[in-house]
Amino acid sequence: MKRFVTALTLLALTLLPLGCKQATLDAFNLGGPEYVGDYMQDDDVRHLAHALDTAPTRTPVKWENLGTGYQYSMMIFSSDEAAGVITRAVSVLAIEPSGDAEVLDLVCTSESARKWRIVAKTPASFVGRAARMELDQAAAPENVRTEAGFKGFLVAR
Repeated sequence: MKRFVTALTLLALTLLPLGCKQATLDAFNLGGPEYVGDYMQDDDVRHLAHALDTAPTRTPVKWENLGTGYQYSMMIFSSDEAAGVITRAVSVLAIEPSGDAEVLDLVCTSESARKWRIVAKTPASFVGRAARMELDQAAAPENVRTEAGFKGFLVAR
C-alpha cells in the first residue's frame, strides 16, 4: 500500500505542472518579468512621455506610427502630487494595422521634471477590433529622450 501511495504521489507531482486542458499551473511558471507594449518604438514612447509632460487630465492624445502602422490613443485619467512625486494613471489604446486593439493601463511617476518611471498595472487587455482613426501626421517630439533598449513596460506584480 505504501508503494502505491508513493507512486501515486510521484505521478501527481510529475503531472501537476502540466496542468489540465493545456492550462499551465502558474505556481510553476518561473519565467522572468513580464512586459507589455513591446511593439512600441522609440517615437511612440516619446509621444507618450511628451503627453505626460503637457496633456491635461482627461484629454485624449492620439498619434500614428507610420513605420509600424500602429495607432495610439491615450488619456491621463488621474494626476496627483504628494511629497514632490507626481503620479498619473494612464490608459493607452493600441490599434494594430489589422484593427485588433488592446489597452495598456499604466502608472507613471515622476520625481523630477520630464523624467518618468512607467509601469503597467496589469497585463495588456485585448479589447477586440477597433476602427482605424483618421489622424494628421505628427512627428515625435525631438526634445524628449528615452532609455535605450526599450523592452516594453514592466508589469507591476
